[in-house]
Amino acid sequence: MTVFNRRAFVGSAAALAVLGASTARAETKDVPCTDIFPFLLNYLNLPTAERTHFRLAYKLAVTGARLSDIRLVLKHNGETPLNVAADNTLTPLPPVAALKAKAPVTVTRPDGSKIGLTLLIAAALPPSAAYAAPDLKKAVDQARAGAKKAAGVMSLAVPNLDRIVFVGAAGGQAIGTDGKGVALPKTKDGHPVFQPAAQATAARVTLDKAPTLLRIDAKPK
Repeated sequence: MTVFNRRAFVGSAAALAVLGASTARAETKDVPCTDIFPFLLNYLNLPTAERTHFRLAYKLAVTGARLSDIRLVLKHNGETPLNVAADNTLTPLPPVAALKAKAPVTVTRPDGSKIGLTLLIAAALPPSAAYAAPDLKKAVDQARAGAKKAAGVMSLAVPNLDRIVFVGAAGGQAIGTDGKGVALPKTKDGHPVFQPAAQATAARVTLDKAPTLLRIDAKPK
């Protein structure tokens, strides 16, 4: 099994350049889905019970064009358009059969534009203004264990995933079993953060609004 890239586990540090703004005039290109969705097969090869609370997400970024100008179509047992969700991540993700076959994704973009994809690890929980703390802890625990298992002999190089960043929310509280709330710390860019180990007495987490993405991260350097 191919190991996960170490940088892929430091939040959004692993970026995959899919198509660059080169001097080529071509606007359409076929790219193997395994190149666009690195490590997805590793994730899907984990037992289902070990990935119920976390997922991989692939965030699309475009320069020199609008997101709506970009078209991605997976060609496997027909054609499946890949859409951009509210958090700018691609959906649906290719199934195992397509990944094993390295089925192509036809990428169409305006000439001169540039497309990039960033691999993220996220909690597989629906957007909400409130979460049960045990669900958040399970997401972090599964992501950390899954990363190390997929990395195999390189497991010592995998950063220690220990927190959830609520992207899109501006503030929140960890509510203890006694009903008392403690404000969540924030990232440098203002997203609230929940650390299960540091807030072990929390029963639930409440936010000012539902996040667009529950990103699982390691401690920033």
